[in-house]
Amino acid sequence: MKKSINPLWGGRFENKSSNLLKKINNSIGFDYKLALQDIKLNLEYSKSLKKAKIITDPEYKKIKKALEEICKQINVGKYKFSEDFEDIHMNIEMSLKKKIGSLAGKIHTGKSRNDQVVTDLKLWTREKLGILVKDIIDIQKAIIKKAEINFSVIMPGFTHLQNAQPVLFAHYLLSLFEMLQRDKKRVRNLQENLNECPLGSGALVGTNFFEIDRFSLAKNLGFKKPSENSIDSVSDRDFVLDFLFIVSTLSMHLSRFAEDFIIWSSSSFDFLKFPDSLSTGSSIMPQKKNPDSAELIRAKTGRIFSSMINILIVLKGLPTGYSKDLQEDKEAIFDAYESIDIILKVTNEIIKLVKINKKAMLKSSFDGYSTATDLADWIVKNIGKTFRQAHEISGKIVLLAEKQKMKLHELDLKLMQSIEPKITKDVYTFLSPINSINQKKSYGGTASDRVKEALLRAKKKL
Repeated sequence: MKKSINPLWGGRFENKSSNLLKKINNSIGFDYKLALQDIKLNLEYSKSLKKAKIITDPEYKKIKKALEEICKQINVGKYKFSEDFEDIHMNIEMSLKKKIGSLAGKIHTGKSRNDQVVTDLKLWTREKLGILVKDIIDIQKAIIKKAEINFSVIMPGFTHLQNAQPVLFAHYLLSLFEMLQRDKKRVRNLQENLNECPLGSGALVGTNFFEIDRFSLAKNLGFKKPSENSIDSVSDRDFVLDFLFIVSTLSMHLSRFAEDFIIWSSSSFDFLKFPDSLSTGSSIMPQKKNPDSAELIRAKTGRIFSSMINILIVLKGLPTGYSKDLQEDKEAIFDAYESIDIILKVTNEIIKLVKINKKAMLKSSFDGYSTATDLADWIVKNIGKTFRQAHEISGKIVLLAEKQKMKLHELDLKLMQSIEPKITKDVYTFLSPINSINQKKSYGGTASDRVKEALLRAKKKL
């Protein structure tokens, strides 16, 4: 009998695949990352085959022992992935065949690579989501610690990158904590949504008469239940999109944070300094110290976004059922995970090691007439003007101070009274940044007491 040109599907083919087809078709160059998941799947599936009396107990033990040996080889880095076999499933099955002979062919009974690969990828995704949660929590802990150490630090808050109103630096840090809290919630929602097991769906219509118990199979693989529809199961990549959306949003939050720190580390702001360990120099300018660690967070965020767009484009034109296009999901999700993994680790280091220039932050909080809103609010409360009237009066006083080249708290009372005669000297107590901050007592505001409460709430959320 003529030898098959491919051990998995070559029976109906007479000629070998071209080198070009191998180059575009083979996925072992990246899906080797699913090796441990594939072994876990085959171990549990073999158990189901034994339960269905498709393999005997001695056969199951041989398969189990051989798969565990392959797993050990992979874990210690001694397993060689072969390009002679197009994907991770063929590599594992052919390695099994070398160890136990034709018995290895039984592990594919009743399953397709279509349901196998999506199950492998779900197992991989679930594992990585658990790591993401841990890394997010680590950053949140670093934020709390940094906020507590710098609790009394006052800085300008910004809108349009212009000085807006004074704020506690701790309050700023906790804004990132809340962004990460939403990211963490999205991760946990996806963990819950990943609880349906596709294995047992076959190529697209389910299995024949092999009586594979999909419910026990799902449970053994750590899922709550089997998936509901075999056609949907093999082509469902919603979870890949969900994962990519989550890491896109997460990286976007961290990119915005990195952008703040990049700007604030510039000599024009001098709010903070990056440590040498997270900075680089210039090949031509000896004085330079560049925040490259944070800049690369921004850049890798764009790379993650492109992965999400990539998969949306792949999926949008596919017919129902499995198509080879779905092979493209892996490079995108693997690359996005590697990017978010380093982004999270670098962000954690930045928060821990960056040095805060308290004096520069406080000095800047007096600039830009940042307490003008407090002046307007004082006029409303003490003179009885409407806010729109007070807004206009305050604006005129700011214009006057600008012409005098003075800050609001430096402006003489008589000059203020030339705009609004009823203003009294009590107004000055509202024109300092610390008093401005401590007036912001609404829930979620920047007043010291509110920020202390927010820190306590943050600790309880971990």
